[in-house]
Amino acid sequence: MSRQDDFSRQIEQSERERARQAREKRRTERANRFWSTFLFTENGKPKSGFVIYTFSLSILFLVFYLLGFHLMTELFHSLSERISALWGNLLISLCVTAAVCLIGVLLHRLLPDKRLLLGTHLWLALYVAAAIVTMAILLRGSGAMGEFMVFALWFALIPLAISLPLFFLLYKKDHHPPLPPAEEEEAWKKYTRRR
Repeated sequence: MSRQDDFSRQIEQSERERARQAREKRRTERANRFWSTFLFTENGKPKSGFVIYTFSLSILFLVFYLLGFHLMTELFHSLSERISALWGNLLISLCVTAAVCLIGVLLHRLLPDKRLLLGTHLWLALYVAAAIVTMAILLRGSGAMGEFMVFALWFALIPLAISLPLFFLLYKKDHHPPLPPAEEEEAWKKYTRRR
C-alpha cells in the first residue's frame, strides 16, 4: 500500500510541476509579447507605434504634473498657510489637474490619432497602480501606508479621477476608426444584375 501511495504522490508532484512550468511558460510568453512591442522591425520601424508614442507622452505628462505640483506649491505657499491643509492640497491638486488637462485637450485637438491622450493617461494610471502596490509591499506593517495613500490621493488619484474620464469622453467623441476599403464588384456581376 505504501508503494502505491508513493507512486500516486510522485504522479501528483510531477503533474503539479508540469502545471507550474506551463504557467511559467505562459507568463514568460506574455511578458515577451509585451516587451517586443517596444522593439523595432528589420526595416527600423517600431512594431507598435501607438505603445511607443503613448509611453513617451506619458513620461512628458508625468513631467508636466511634477513641474505643476512644484510650481503650484511654491505659488500657493503663503496662501496655504492661511487655509487648512485639506483645502490647500485640494486647491493645488485641482489647479495642476486643470492646467495639465488643458495642455492635454490642446494636444488632443492637434494630434491626428485621437487615441493617444487616452493611452497616455492609461500609462499614468498604470504608474500610479505600480507605485501603490510597491509602497504597500515596502511599508507593510509600518503603519505608514495610510499616510502614503493620503499623499497619493492629492497628487495622483484626484488628477487621474478627473483626467481619465475627460480623455475617455474626448476619445469617444472624436475617434472614428477608418472604414475598411470597399471591395469592388467583379465586372460580370455588374452586367448580370437585374434592374
